[in-house]
Amino acid sequence: MKIKKINFTEINSILRMPAIFCMCCIAFFLFPSCTTTQQRAFIRRDANVRDYAYFPSCVIPKGNDVHRFIAAENLQTEEALLKELGQDDLQKIINRTRTQALIIIRGNTIELEKYGKNYSRESTVTSFSIAKSFNSAMAGCMIAGGYIKGADDPVTDYVPELAQRDARFRKISIRHLMAMSSGIMYQEKGLRADDTETYYNPDLRILALTNTKIQEDPGIHFLYNNYNPILLGLVIERVTNQSVSSYMSRTIWSKIGAESDATWSLDSNEDSFEKMESGINATAVDFARFACLYRDHGIVDGTQVIDGSWIDFSLKKVSDDPDYYSDAWGKQIVRHGGYYALGWYVLPRDGASSDFFAFGNKGQILYISPAADMVIARFGEQYGMDPWKYLTAFYRLCTQEMHALPQADTK
Repeated sequence: MKIKKINFTEINSILRMPAIFCMCCIAFFLFPSCTTTQQRAFIRRDANVRDYAYFPSCVIPKGNDVHRFIAAENLQTEEALLKELGQDDLQKIINRTRTQALIIIRGNTIELEKYGKNYSRESTVTSFSIAKSFNSAMAGCMIAGGYIKGADDPVTDYVPELAQRDARFRKISIRHLMAMSSGIMYQEKGLRADDTETYYNPDLRILALTNTKIQEDPGIHFLYNNYNPILLGLVIERVTNQSVSSYMSRTIWSKIGAESDATWSLDSNEDSFEKMESGINATAVDFARFACLYRDHGIVDGTQVIDGSWIDFSLKKVSDDPDYYSDAWGKQIVRHGGYYALGWYVLPRDGASSDFFAFGNKGQILYISPAADMVIARFGEQYGMDPWKYLTAFYRLCTQEMHALPQADTK
Protein backbone atom coordinates (compact mmCIF):
# COMPACT_ATOMS: atom_id res chain seq x y z
CA MET A 1 0.00 0.00 0.00
CA LYS A 2 1.19 3.53 -0.78
CA ILE A 3 1.64 5.69 2.32
CA LYS A 4 0.84 9.40 2.10
CA LYS A 5 2.83 11.65 4.44
CA ILE A 6 1.33 14.21 6.81
CA ASN A 7 0.31 17.45 5.10
CA PHE A 8 1.34 20.25 7.47
CA THR A 9 -0.38 23.05 5.54
CA GLU A 10 -3.21 23.32 8.04
CA ILE A 11 -0.86 23.20 11.04
CA ASN A 12 1.32 25.96 9.61
CA SER A 13 -1.66 28.17 8.88
CA ILE A 14 -2.86 27.72 12.46
CA LEU A 15 0.54 28.41 13.98
CA ARG A 16 0.83 31.67 12.01
CA MET A 17 -1.90 33.04 14.26
CA PRO A 18 0.09 34.66 17.11
CA ALA A 19 -2.28 33.93 19.99
CA ILE A 20 -2.68 30.25 19.19
CA PHE A 21 1.05 29.90 18.49
CA CYS A 22 1.86 31.33 21.93
CA MET A 23 -0.65 29.01 23.59
CA CYS A 24 0.94 26.02 21.89
CA CYS A 25 4.43 27.09 22.97
CA ILE A 26 3.30 27.57 26.56
CA ALA A 27 1.68 24.14 26.61
CA PHE A 28 4.71 22.38 25.16
CA PHE A 29 7.29 24.09 27.40
CA LEU A 30 5.35 24.21 30.67
CA PHE A 31 3.91 20.73 30.32
CA PRO A 32 6.74 18.59 28.93
CA SER A 33 4.95 15.46 30.10
CA CYS A 34 2.30 16.00 27.40
CA THR A 35 2.28 13.08 25.01
CA THR A 36 1.96 13.42 21.27
CA THR A 37 -1.70 12.54 21.78
CA GLN A 38 -2.26 15.58 23.95
CA GLN A 39 -0.21 17.81 21.65
CA ARG A 40 -2.32 16.73 18.70
CA ALA A 41 -5.52 17.22 20.66
CA PHE A 42 -4.38 20.67 21.83
CA ILE A 43 -3.63 21.80 18.28
CA ARG A 44 -6.56 20.16 16.52
CA ARG A 45 -9.18 20.29 19.28
CA ASP A 46 -12.34 18.70 17.88
CA ALA A 47 -12.30 16.28 14.95
CA ASN A 48 -12.51 18.04 11.60
CA VAL A 49 -13.72 16.89 8.18
CA ARG A 50 -10.32 17.87 6.76
CA ASP A 51 -8.38 15.69 9.16
CA TYR A 52 -7.52 13.52 6.16
CA ALA A 53 -5.00 16.27 5.30
CA TYR A 54 -3.52 16.19 8.81
CA PHE A 55 -3.06 12.47 9.44
CA PRO A 56 -0.87 10.31 7.21
CA SER A 57 -2.91 7.91 5.12
CA CYS A 58 -2.83 4.71 3.13
CA VAL A 59 -4.22 4.55 -0.41
CA ILE A 60 -7.06 2.07 -1.04
CA PRO A 61 -6.95 1.32 -4.78
CA LYS A 62 -10.15 1.07 -6.77
CA GLY A 63 -10.81 -1.73 -9.24
CA ASN A 64 -10.59 -1.68 -13.03
CA ASP A 65 -14.35 -1.53 -13.62
CA VAL A 66 -16.51 1.45 -12.71
CA HIS A 67 -20.18 0.91 -11.88
CA ARG A 68 -22.09 3.50 -13.91
CA PHE A 69 -25.18 5.18 -12.54
CA ILE A 70 -27.84 6.79 -14.69
CA ALA A 71 -28.12 10.52 -14.01
CA ALA A 72 -31.74 11.64 -14.21
CA GLU A 73 -32.71 14.54 -11.95
CA ASN A 74 -36.14 14.04 -10.41
CA LEU A 75 -37.73 17.25 -9.20
CA GLN A 76 -40.50 15.29 -7.48
CA THR A 77 -37.88 13.59 -5.29
CA GLU A 78 -36.40 16.95 -4.38
CA GLU A 79 -39.82 18.41 -3.60
CA ALA A 80 -40.74 15.41 -1.46
CA LEU A 81 -37.49 15.71 0.53
CA LEU A 82 -38.04 19.44 1.05
CA LYS A 83 -41.53 18.75 2.36
CA GLU A 84 -40.22 16.20 4.85
CA LEU A 85 -37.51 18.62 5.99
CA GLY A 86 -40.01 21.47 6.25
CA GLN A 87 -37.99 23.65 3.85
CA ASP A 88 -38.61 25.30 0.49
CA ASP A 89 -35.12 25.69 -1.04
CA LEU A 90 -32.76 22.72 -1.01
CA GLN A 91 -29.59 24.57 -2.03
CA LYS A 92 -30.16 27.12 0.72
CA ILE A 93 -30.53 24.44 3.37
CA ILE A 94 -27.44 22.65 2.03
CA ASN A 95 -25.43 25.84 2.40
CA ARG A 96 -26.92 26.75 5.78
CA THR A 97 -26.26 23.31 7.29
CA ARG A 98 -22.71 23.18 5.83
CA THR A 99 -23.61 20.08 3.86
CA GLN A 100 -20.83 18.91 1.56
CA ALA A 101 -22.85 16.45 -0.51
CA LEU A 102 -26.42 15.15 -0.71
CA ILE A 103 -27.16 12.26 -3.07
CA ILE A 104 -30.34 10.23 -3.60
CA ILE A 105 -30.22 7.05 -5.68
CA ARG A 106 -33.30 5.02 -6.64
CA GLY A 107 -32.49 1.76 -8.35
CA ASN A 108 -29.50 2.60 -10.54
CA THR A 109 -30.56 6.20 -11.09
CA ILE A 110 -29.14 9.25 -9.31
CA GLU A 111 -32.26 11.35 -8.85
CA LEU A 112 -30.64 14.07 -6.78
CA GLU A 113 -26.98 15.05 -6.52
CA LYS A 114 -26.16 18.39 -4.94
CA TYR A 115 -23.04 19.82 -3.35
CA GLY A 116 -22.28 22.63 -0.95
CA LYS A 117 -20.14 25.65 -1.65
CA ASN A 118 -16.63 24.71 -2.83
CA TYR A 119 -17.55 21.02 -3.17
CA SER A 120 -18.16 18.84 -6.24
CA ARG A 121 -18.41 15.19 -7.25
CA GLU A 122 -14.61 14.97 -7.17
CA SER A 123 -14.28 16.36 -3.63
CA THR A 124 -13.01 14.17 -0.80
CA VAL A 125 -15.29 13.65 2.18
CA THR A 126 -14.52 11.66 5.31
CA SER A 127 -16.40 8.87 7.01
CA PHE A 128 -15.90 9.37 10.72
CA SER A 129 -17.83 6.43 12.27
CA ILE A 130 -19.21 5.26 8.94
CA ALA A 131 -15.89 3.38 8.95
CA LYS A 132 -17.42 0.99 11.49
CA SER A 133 -19.87 -0.27 8.85
CA PHE A 134 -16.93 -1.04 6.55
CA ASN A 135 -15.34 -2.93 9.46
CA SER A 136 -18.48 -5.03 9.73
CA ALA A 137 -18.33 -5.77 6.02
CA MET A 138 -14.72 -6.92 6.33
CA ALA A 139 -15.66 -9.20 9.23
CA GLY A 140 -18.15 -10.91 6.91
CA CYS A 141 -15.47 -11.24 4.25
CA MET A 142 -13.07 -12.80 6.78
CA ILE A 143 -15.65 -15.45 7.66
CA ALA A 144 -16.43 -16.15 4.00
CA GLY A 145 -12.70 -16.36 3.26
CA GLY A 146 -12.05 -18.80 6.10
CA TYR A 147 -9.78 -16.45 8.03
CA ILE A 148 -11.97 -16.72 11.13
CA LYS A 149 -14.56 -19.35 12.00
CA GLY A 150 -17.38 -16.98 12.89
CA ALA A 151 -18.54 -13.86 14.70
CA ASP A 152 -18.63 -15.69 18.03
CA ASP A 153 -14.91 -16.45 17.98
CA PRO A 154 -13.24 -15.00 21.10
CA VAL A 155 -11.11 -12.01 20.18
CA THR A 156 -8.33 -13.59 22.28
CA ASP A 157 -8.06 -16.41 19.73
CA TYR A 158 -6.35 -13.82 17.55
CA VAL A 159 -5.09 -11.28 20.12
CA PRO A 160 -3.93 -13.56 22.97
CA GLU A 161 -2.00 -10.77 24.72
CA LEU A 162 -5.29 -9.44 26.07
CA ALA A 163 -5.98 -12.62 28.02
CA GLN A 164 -2.47 -12.60 29.43
CA ARG A 165 -3.24 -9.24 30.98
CA ASP A 166 -6.81 -10.05 32.07
CA ALA A 167 -8.43 -13.47 31.60
CA ARG A 168 -11.86 -11.85 31.32
CA PHE A 169 -11.02 -10.72 27.78
CA ARG A 170 -11.58 -14.36 26.73
CA LYS A 171 -15.34 -13.77 27.08
CA ILE A 172 -15.36 -11.03 24.42
CA SER A 173 -16.24 -12.20 20.92
CA ILE A 174 -15.82 -10.49 17.57
CA ARG A 175 -19.60 -10.05 17.57
CA HIS A 176 -19.38 -8.14 20.87
CA LEU A 177 -16.83 -5.76 19.34
CA MET A 178 -19.09 -4.93 16.39
CA ALA A 179 -22.22 -4.65 18.56
CA MET A 180 -20.56 -2.20 20.96
CA SER A 181 -21.28 -4.53 23.86
CA SER A 182 -17.78 -5.72 24.76
CA GLY A 183 -17.95 -4.56 28.38
CA ILE A 184 -14.68 -2.63 27.93
CA MET A 185 -14.51 0.59 29.96
CA TYR A 186 -14.81 3.84 28.00
CA GLN A 187 -14.84 7.50 29.04
CA GLU A 188 -15.73 10.10 26.41
CA LYS A 189 -14.85 13.50 27.90
CA GLY A 190 -11.59 15.29 28.72
CA LEU A 191 -8.15 15.84 27.18
CA ARG A 192 -6.96 12.41 28.34
CA ALA A 193 -10.31 10.70 27.80
CA ASP A 194 -10.69 7.59 25.68
CA ASP A 195 -12.32 9.59 22.87
CA THR A 196 -9.17 11.71 22.67
CA GLU A 197 -6.83 8.74 22.95
CA THR A 198 -8.55 6.62 20.31
CA TYR A 199 -8.64 9.53 17.86
CA TYR A 200 -5.21 11.12 18.34
CA ASN A 201 -2.92 8.46 19.84
CA PRO A 202 0.03 7.80 17.46
CA ASP A 203 0.23 4.07 18.33
CA LEU A 204 -3.29 2.65 18.40
CA ARG A 205 -2.07 -0.95 18.52
CA ILE A 206 -0.25 -0.42 21.81
CA LEU A 207 -3.11 1.71 23.12
CA ALA A 208 -5.66 -1.07 22.54
CA LEU A 209 -3.40 -3.78 23.93
CA THR A 210 -2.41 -1.92 27.10
CA ASN A 211 -5.06 0.70 27.88
CA THR A 212 -8.24 -1.35 27.63
CA LYS A 213 -9.88 -2.38 30.92
CA ILE A 214 -12.84 -4.63 31.60
CA GLN A 215 -15.84 -2.90 33.17
CA GLU A 216 -18.36 -5.75 33.00
CA ASP A 217 -19.10 -9.01 31.20
CA PRO A 218 -19.81 -8.62 27.47
CA GLY A 219 -23.31 -8.57 26.03
CA ILE A 220 -24.95 -6.87 29.02
CA HIS A 221 -25.00 -3.25 27.84
CA PHE A 222 -24.51 -1.24 24.67
CA LEU A 223 -21.72 1.33 25.09
CA TYR A 224 -20.37 3.18 22.07
CA ASN A 225 -16.68 2.47 22.37
CA ASN A 226 -13.86 3.19 19.92
CA TYR A 227 -11.57 0.54 21.39
CA ASN A 228 -13.83 -2.09 19.82
CA PRO A 229 -13.03 -1.29 16.16
CA ILE A 230 -9.32 -0.92 16.96
CA LEU A 231 -9.26 -4.46 18.38
CA LEU A 232 -11.14 -5.68 15.30
CA GLY A 233 -8.47 -4.03 13.17
CA LEU A 234 -5.80 -6.03 15.00
CA VAL A 235 -7.72 -9.21 14.18
CA ILE A 236 -8.03 -8.25 10.50
CA GLU A 237 -4.34 -7.57 9.95
CA ARG A 238 -3.19 -10.61 11.92
CA VAL A 239 -5.40 -13.22 10.29
CA THR A 240 -5.10 -11.85 6.74
CA ASN A 241 -1.38 -11.05 7.06
CA GLN A 242 -1.87 -7.66 5.39
CA SER A 243 -2.87 -4.13 6.29
CA VAL A 244 -6.51 -3.33 6.87
CA SER A 245 -6.42 -0.94 3.90
CA SER A 246 -5.06 -3.66 1.63
CA TYR A 247 -7.71 -6.11 2.76
CA MET A 248 -10.45 -3.51 2.33
CA SER A 249 -9.29 -2.77 -1.20
CA ARG A 250 -9.09 -6.45 -2.14
CA THR A 251 -12.46 -7.49 -0.71
CA ILE A 252 -14.65 -4.39 -1.06
CA TRP A 253 -13.34 -1.18 -2.63
CA SER A 254 -11.96 -2.80 -5.78
CA LYS A 255 -15.28 -4.59 -6.32
CA ILE A 256 -17.95 -1.91 -5.79
CA GLY A 257 -17.21 -0.09 -9.05
CA ALA A 258 -15.67 2.94 -7.36
CA GLU A 259 -14.66 5.84 -9.60
CA SER A 260 -11.67 6.83 -7.46
CA ASP A 261 -9.14 5.46 -5.03
CA ALA A 262 -10.00 5.98 -1.38
CA THR A 263 -7.60 6.54 1.53
CA TRP A 264 -7.62 5.51 5.17
CA SER A 265 -6.07 7.83 7.75
CA LEU A 266 -3.33 6.26 9.89
CA ASP A 267 -2.38 6.84 13.50
CA SER A 268 1.18 7.88 12.51
CA ASN A 269 3.84 7.33 9.89
CA GLU A 270 5.79 5.17 12.35
CA ASP A 271 2.95 2.86 13.44
CA SER A 272 1.01 2.95 10.13
CA PHE A 273 -2.17 1.49 11.62
CA GLU A 274 -5.56 2.47 10.28
CA LYS A 275 -7.75 4.70 12.47
CA MET A 276 -10.32 1.95 12.67
CA GLU A 277 -13.00 4.06 14.33
CA SER A 278 -12.95 6.64 11.49
CA GLY A 279 -10.81 8.04 8.72
CA ILE A 280 -11.97 6.43 5.47
CA ASN A 281 -11.82 9.21 2.86
CA ALA A 282 -13.44 9.10 -0.57
CA THR A 283 -15.91 10.87 -2.82
CA ALA A 284 -19.53 10.97 -1.69
CA VAL A 285 -20.72 9.09 -4.76
CA ASP A 286 -18.27 6.26 -4.07
CA PHE A 287 -19.52 6.03 -0.49
CA ALA A 288 -23.00 5.76 -2.04
CA ARG A 289 -21.77 2.82 -4.12
CA PHE A 290 -20.88 1.00 -0.89
CA ALA A 291 -24.40 1.71 0.39
CA CYS A 292 -25.88 0.33 -2.85
CA LEU A 293 -23.85 -2.85 -2.30
CA TYR A 294 -25.70 -3.40 0.99
CA ARG A 295 -29.06 -2.36 -0.44
CA ASP A 296 -28.61 -4.94 -3.20
CA HIS A 297 -27.79 -7.75 -0.74
CA GLY A 298 -24.06 -7.79 -1.48
CA ILE A 299 -24.28 -7.84 -5.28
CA VAL A 300 -22.64 -5.42 -7.74
CA ASP A 301 -23.26 -5.83 -11.46
CA GLY A 302 -24.21 -9.47 -10.99
CA THR A 303 -21.21 -10.35 -8.79
CA GLN A 304 -21.64 -11.39 -5.15
CA VAL A 305 -19.14 -9.19 -3.30
CA ILE A 306 -20.36 -9.75 0.28
CA ASP A 307 -22.28 -12.84 1.37
CA GLY A 308 -25.97 -11.93 1.60
CA SER A 309 -26.38 -14.11 4.66
CA TRP A 310 -23.73 -12.02 6.45
CA ILE A 311 -25.63 -8.83 5.63
CA ASP A 312 -28.81 -10.35 7.08
CA PHE A 313 -26.92 -11.52 10.16
CA SER A 314 -25.24 -8.16 10.72
CA LEU A 315 -28.61 -6.37 10.74
CA LYS A 316 -30.29 -8.62 13.34
CA LYS A 317 -31.29 -7.25 16.72
CA VAL A 318 -28.66 -8.03 19.35
CA SER A 319 -30.71 -7.84 22.55
CA ASP A 320 -34.32 -7.48 23.70
CA ASP A 321 -33.31 -6.54 27.24
CA PRO A 322 -34.95 -3.16 28.05
CA ASP A 323 -31.84 -2.20 30.06
CA TYR A 324 -29.41 -3.04 27.26
CA TYR A 325 -29.17 0.58 26.08
CA SER A 326 -27.97 2.37 29.20
CA ASP A 327 -26.02 5.32 27.74
CA ALA A 328 -27.54 8.51 26.32
CA TRP A 329 -26.78 7.72 22.67
CA GLY A 330 -28.22 4.22 22.94
CA LYS A 331 -31.40 5.57 24.49
CA GLN A 332 -31.79 7.99 21.56
CA ILE A 333 -31.64 5.07 19.14
CA VAL A 334 -34.40 3.23 21.03
CA ARG A 335 -36.51 6.38 21.37
CA HIS A 336 -36.59 6.66 17.57
CA GLY A 337 -37.68 3.04 17.19
CA GLY A 338 -34.34 1.61 16.15
CA TYR A 339 -31.47 -0.50 17.41
CA TYR A 340 -27.76 -0.94 16.83
CA ALA A 341 -26.74 -4.20 15.19
CA LEU A 342 -23.22 -5.09 14.00
CA GLY A 343 -21.85 -1.79 12.77
CA TRP A 344 -25.22 -0.62 11.45
CA TYR A 345 -28.23 1.24 12.85
CA VAL A 346 -31.54 -0.41 11.97
CA LEU A 347 -35.03 1.10 11.67
CA PRO A 348 -37.56 -1.76 11.38
CA ARG A 349 -40.60 -1.60 9.07
CA ASP A 350 -43.84 -3.53 9.46
CA GLY A 351 -44.22 -6.12 6.73
CA ALA A 352 -41.12 -5.03 4.81
CA SER A 353 -37.35 -5.14 4.95
CA SER A 354 -35.87 -2.83 7.57
CA ASP A 355 -34.20 0.44 6.67
CA PHE A 356 -30.69 0.79 8.06
CA PHE A 357 -27.91 3.34 8.05
CA ALA A 358 -24.28 4.08 8.79
CA PHE A 359 -23.69 7.22 10.82
CA GLY A 360 -20.68 9.38 11.63
CA ASN A 361 -19.71 12.55 13.46
CA LYS A 362 -20.84 15.85 11.88
CA GLY A 363 -23.89 14.10 10.43
CA GLN A 364 -22.26 11.78 7.88
CA ILE A 365 -25.04 9.40 6.82
CA LEU A 366 -25.40 6.46 4.45
CA TYR A 367 -29.12 5.65 4.53
CA ILE A 368 -30.33 2.41 2.92
CA SER A 369 -33.89 1.29 2.21
CA PRO A 370 -34.07 -2.03 0.35
CA ALA A 371 -37.90 -1.93 0.40
CA ALA A 372 -37.87 1.41 -1.45
CA ASP A 373 -34.81 0.49 -3.54
CA MET A 374 -33.19 3.72 -2.36
CA VAL A 375 -29.88 4.99 -1.00
CA ILE A 376 -29.38 8.46 0.46
CA ALA A 377 -25.93 9.87 1.26
CA ARG A 378 -25.38 13.04 3.28
CA PHE A 379 -21.93 14.38 4.21
CA GLY A 380 -21.24 17.64 5.98
CA GLU A 381 -18.73 19.88 7.72
CA GLN A 382 -21.14 19.92 10.66
CA TYR A 383 -24.50 18.46 11.65
CA GLY A 384 -26.39 21.58 10.67
CA MET A 385 -29.50 20.25 12.37
CA ASP A 386 -30.54 17.44 14.69
CA PRO A 387 -29.35 14.30 12.84
CA TRP A 388 -32.61 12.56 13.64
CA LYS A 389 -34.38 15.21 11.58
CA TYR A 390 -32.41 14.04 8.54
CA LEU A 391 -33.05 10.41 9.38
CA THR A 392 -36.77 10.89 9.95
CA ALA A 393 -37.05 12.75 6.65
CA PHE A 394 -35.16 9.99 4.83
CA TYR A 395 -37.34 7.30 6.42
CA ARG A 396 -40.55 9.09 5.37
CA LEU A 397 -39.24 9.78 1.88
CA CYS A 398 -38.49 6.08 1.44
CA THR A 399 -41.94 5.22 2.81
CA GLN A 400 -43.49 7.39 0.10
CA GLU A 401 -41.44 5.62 -2.53
CA MET A 402 -42.50 2.21 -1.20
CA HIS A 403 -46.16 3.21 -1.53
CA ALA A 404 -45.55 4.48 -5.04
CA LEU A 405 -43.99 1.23 -6.23
CA PRO A 406 -46.15 -1.25 -8.17
CA GLN A 407 -47.51 -3.93 -5.83
CA ALA A 408 -45.58 -6.67 -7.59
CA ASP A 409 -42.29 -4.88 -6.80
CA THR A 410 -42.94 -4.74 -3.07
CA LYS A 411 -43.52 -8.45 -2.49
